[in-house]
Amino acid sequence: MAGLEAIGTAASNGWAPSDCTLPREALAGSRHQFAAWFVLAGLIIPAWEAEVSIAGAKFTAGRLAVTLLVGPALVLLMRRGRHAVACDLFAVLTAAWMLGAAASTAGFESLSSPAAESLQFLFSYIVARGYFYSPVALDTFIRALKILTVAVILVGAIDYVTGRWIAHEAAAAIFGTTPLGAVTRSGAIRATSTLDHPILFGVFCGLVNPIVLLSERAVGRKILFSGLCLAGCLLSQSSAALMAYVLGVAAYSYDRLMRQLPGRWMIFWTVLGVATGALITVAEHPIGWLISHLTLDPVTGYYRILIWDAAFERIGNRPLTGYSFQLFDENILDSTVDCVWLVEALRFGLPAMAGLLATNLMAIWPVRKQVEFDDFRERMNLAFTIVILLFFFTGITVHFWNYIWIFWGLCIGIKASLRESLSHQ
Repeated sequence: MAGLEAIGTAASNGWAPSDCTLPREALAGSRHQFAAWFVLAGLIIPAWEAEVSIAGAKFTAGRLAVTLLVGPALVLLMRRGRHAVACDLFAVLTAAWMLGAAASTAGFESLSSPAAESLQFLFSYIVARGYFYSPVALDTFIRALKILTVAVILVGAIDYVTGRWIAHEAAAAIFGTTPLGAVTRSGAIRATSTLDHPILFGVFCGLVNPIVLLSERAVGRKILFSGLCLAGCLLSQSSAALMAYVLGVAAYSYDRLMRQLPGRWMIFWTVLGVATGALITVAEHPIGWLISHLTLDPVTGYYRILIWDAAFERIGNRPLTGYSFQLFDENILDSTVDCVWLVEALRFGLPAMAGLLATNLMAIWPVRKQVEFDDFRERMNLAFTIVILLFFFTGITVHFWNYIWIFWGLCIGIKASLRESLSHQ
């Protein structure tokens, strides 16, 4: 029934199954529905406290899901009619470089953490490429994502009302671990919901918002879901989250207002490029200017500038392979590095950072269309382009780990599949 239900939903969105029988489509719908809920389950199960050990390896819910699904996803990718895209190559090369760099730095006996980071990113990318290619499958993923996002935001609201990180305390009690300690700002608790940090919770809400705005058709539902995403950003008390939300709304509004203008995105990128060039030319410390002007607390902004300066010095000493997960015996870099790009360069060298950047860019790079998208996929293509750009931009002041790192791989994989659909008849 779930598969037939998905077909009905698909038809109501302006497209319908073709070239296959209803039983086959129903089976595929059920398979994709299971994959969507399974791979998104890590969103609502706290990763820090809820770990299980299998054959000596530690698995969070999200890591376990992508590991179990990657084999079947590869089978789906090898089916007739599927095509490789450039993004696939960069995703594989990035993960391979991470593993190779870590092995050369810390030895093969110290590959547990590097393998977890590199492979869960690659596996999540492959799972998304394999399972969420068709419109029905993508629609199923988005519906599950919206339901679980509402649940996550409600848990965040409970955090704020009770003054405790309820989900983490519950997971710690079940798994017999120590829960994360709650953090506050200006005397009020910062909600973290089921994620590992308030910043990750807030940024996640900001990232989901463009998907909500572009997947919902009814204005009332758009406002409701987007309002919930904004509430999550506010509960987290994170400037990066609010920045992601505002940029997402701005990109959506720009597209809606200028949709009759064919070259609207060329104009957008030109203006952005000129503004970036002006900032680099005028500002003595461009990254420092961005950081200091995009944080709620100026003190944290200046602290992040110190992080960048310290990280650049270390990266310059070992630019190719990085330092894996070794400590630096330095208060600043050993406590936190609030930039995903710096973290990857410090751990695995500049080639890993460049590979991650190229993987993102190859997913969103304009493609010469061989087919025309239906309205649903056209909207989702824009939505996931915005999401990847928000990952890229918020990553300047945020480090992503555990489930948000997996979610990034899923979003890139979905966008790469949409790119594949555009470029192959």
